[in-house]
Amino acid sequence: MLGLPSTTEVGRRIPKEAFYGRLKVSAALRQSFIDDVERFVIANSIKTSTTGIPDGERVHEVLVVEVALKSRRVPEEVLALVAQTNPHKLLFVCTHGGEACLAVMLKRLVVGSWCSLDCLTLDVNVSDVDAVWDSLASQVVYNDVGGGSETVEERFEADAKLKALHEELARIEARGRKERQVARKNALFDKAKELKRQIAAIEEGR
Repeated sequence: MLGLPSTTEVGRRIPKEAFYGRLKVSAALRQSFIDDVERFVIANSIKTSTTGIPDGERVHEVLVVEVALKSRRVPEEVLALVAQTNPHKLLFVCTHGGEACLAVMLKRLVVGSWCSLDCLTLDVNVSDVDAVWDSLASQVVYNDVGGGSETVEERFEADAKLKALHEELARIEARGRKERQVARKNALFDKAKELKRQIAAIEEGR
């Protein structure tokens, strides 16, 4: 699967009940496991012993989990729960009707676009297992292989912070344009200046 080495293949099915049966979940989430997921299969295990790739400092194993779905709807809460309760990094391959989409859990679950399962292959940075995870997750989230100074988690967090700062700046500038009271207008100007400084600091450090 995904063009990964045959030495990484596992093919072990995990009963859905292993997740919702022993965890405290809402009735709606439990029903989503039943209604939306056909089966979970650990398709591949990427680690030093299966690849010869040096172990990472942060990541020691990446599991590729096939999630066979009953429809094209991706049950994001189900995948998020599975990822949060597993100590390994997980790359989800959601499949339905010969198509697939990938998903990874960073600060939140990120789901890629659907495409033909037969055409779905990934590049793997084999520097170490840390780099394997960064390259796989970056392809899902950013459509590139990463490899910069930031880990994929750091990159994702910085992007989220930048987005929040830009949104706050837009609100402050809009309020400033409408404000007629001089002291308040100046305070909003100073706030906007500080937000721009924070944005520049993040962008320059990347």
